[in-house]
Amino acid sequence: MTTMRSRTGPVMGFAVFAAVLLSVPAVFTRVPLYTMSTAVLMVLLALAALGLVPLAGRARQVSLGQAAFYGIGGYTSAILTTRYGLGGWWALVAGALLSAAVAWLLGSLIFRAQGHYLSLATLAFGLALAALATQLPMTGGNAGITGVPALSVLGIELSDDLSMYYVFAGMLLVATVAVQVLLRSFWGAALTAAGDSPVAAAASGVDVAGLRRTAFVVAAVLASVAGSGYACWYRYVDPGVLGLLSSVELLVIVSVGGRDSVWGAPLGALGVVTLTQLSKEQIGPASGASFELTAYGVILILSLLLLPRGLAGLPAILLGRWRRHRLTTGRIPREAR
Repeated sequence: MTTMRSRTGPVMGFAVFAAVLLSVPAVFTRVPLYTMSTAVLMVLLALAALGLVPLAGRARQVSLGQAAFYGIGGYTSAILTTRYGLGGWWALVAGALLSAAVAWLLGSLIFRAQGHYLSLATLAFGLALAALATQLPMTGGNAGITGVPALSVLGIELSDDLSMYYVFAGMLLVATVAVQVLLRSFWGAALTAAGDSPVAAAASGVDVAGLRRTAFVVAAVLASVAGSGYACWYRYVDPGVLGLLSSVELLVIVSVGGRDSVWGAPLGALGVVTLTQLSKEQIGPASGASFELTAYGVILILSLLLLPRGLAGLPAILLGRWRRHRLTTGRIPREAR
């Protein structure tokens, strides 16, 4: 019975997740706070933040440069489609491969040392890349690149938010399944062991640096795919996507949603974007980046204090409290305890 539950549980979870993704357009078109463009943004942010689950949640390595790979994907798609006429999907793949190569090279240099060097190195890398994007003629400087063509499926251009949402929602579902499979494999178990106790894992023969580097590559690829999707959806990309604010936003999303679970990224994207929309309605859209940084800081502190396991861990907390209450009141039979 326990084995059957362990097998059917994840399948039911993904079935529910797919049903929720399919129902979003019907809900978001009726709730005044949301629009279909909000739904597309949520899905893209969830896809970019999903890669932080293996890296930050299991390997315990905090990256402050996730937006750098988001921007690499966006700029690669923009440059290849507008200047070289490459198809949008091929440009997306090229951006993912470039991000994987950069992450592998950067990870090979970072993870040779001990300590939290990933945060500092990725922060410096993201800031340097953003500064470089403002200077290069190929990237359009501060003006960015406009006129990025939309993605197309079977020759049909995805020019509206609804069609773009369904494509990106499908990509998010596939990526969530893939990350879950990785986390439940031997690689995921070794990565968790390396994050909990790197010394003990290394003594057991685990290549800690290699595991961290692979998790870093996975995070980079997912961020790059989301960045390419953003460029093709928004039809525009500028150095702002490479900034510190974007990296902080992705880190806050996965922290609020839950770093230990693949459900943390979509839940965190829903929560953070909802709070951002509410703040814009109350304060106004011209609040500026400084306000957003302050808001993200407050959200992160509150989530760490009140929900250390994020929104994804809330059902387990409530179930544990309910069971303790039932045990203290004697309402659970002794054989079921």
